[in-house]
Amino acid sequence: MAFTKRLQKKCNKKAAVCVIIGEQQKKAAPTGGNKTVEDQEIIALYFARNERAIAETQTKYGSLCRSISMRILGDSRDAEECMSDALLKLWNSIPPQKPDSLGAFLSKVVRNLSLDVFRRKGAQKRGGDEDIPFEELSECIPDNAEEAENDAVREVLNKFLETLPQEQRVYFMRRYYYGEPLAEIAKRYGVSANSLGVTMHRLRKRFGKMLTDSGVYK
Repeated sequence: MAFTKRLQKKCNKKAAVCVIIGEQQKKAAPTGGNKTVEDQEIIALYFARNERAIAETQTKYGSLCRSISMRILGDSRDAEECMSDALLKLWNSIPPQKPDSLGAFLSKVVRNLSLDVFRRKGAQKRGGDEDIPFEELSECIPDNAEEAENDAVREVLNKFLETLPQEQRVYFMRRYYYGEPLAEIAKRYGVSANSLGVTMHRLRKRFGKMLTDSGVYK
């Protein structure tokens, strides 16, 4: 399990992440006269060291990032602390960094910070929730995998995701990048939880086969 978490932390699946963020923004789009501030405008505020950047980031991405942290930690106080730490890290990172997608950049920071807290707390069950996807990837990646294998596994994972249609790629990322429960993903896309579970099982088997065929694991 430890290796699968390290892999999760280090892999950046930008295309699928941006699709998911786009869905979230569309869902949360204001219905009144308030206009959502574009990412590049917010980034310009960071470069100008204008603290309004923090407020605009919270407004646009706070809900998404808190939900990511809550799915990993299951504790609202820990999630809020991770969000605060992520905003501080964002403030210290921009500049010099200038991300193409502020939402993808921030969600990755929040996720990584949340995984750090998850590990520090001994990887205990999140709020009694047994639907934790980390163990599922152990079907493909053994718990005793070596850190040196990270690069090889990430390369195979990137190739694997490229073979998937966008729908399945987003399913995979929502489950194993954001840690969303199967039932929630199924409801979001109007499919049954049972059929989605079968799909995810087949995807894990295909990923495992690619790892074996590539010589990463025997």
